[in-house]
Amino acid sequence: MAVGLRQRLICQRGATMVEGAIVIPILLAVTLLIIQFGMLAYANQMAEEAARYGARVGSVTQKNPAGAAAAAAGSFASSAFGAGSPNVSVLAPGGVAGSTLKVRVEYQVPNIAGAFLPVGSLTASGEATTRQEGW
Repeated sequence: MAVGLRQRLICQRGATMVEGAIVIPILLAVTLLIIQFGMLAYANQMAEEAARYGARVGSVTQKNPAGAAAAAAGSFASSAFGAGSPNVSVLAPGGVAGSTLKVRVEYQVPNIAGAFLPVGSLTASGEATTRQEGW
């Protein structure tokens, strides 16, 4: 009787190890993908906010609004999301009261999911448009 119970426990221990070997990589992949998409969503939100901030600063600046917008957006983008590298571009320079100032911020988000998400780096971007203010 004791030998039968012991063999059954050994057999169940082997089945548990096999189940663990199947489940653990799947859980790891799902966890990495959740973290990756969370980073991408956060980077997208910070790109939008950096573009909005840069456009607002540029719209109230009277001298060189495009430069002020790019500098403000770049500073905000660098401090807001440290894992990605920001790229700031001014699409419409503003300058004259009532003209349009448009700023785009893009992040290259690193791919931490590796083989589970077979792409190099992911891009998150945000744009903001404001009118140039004048006094």
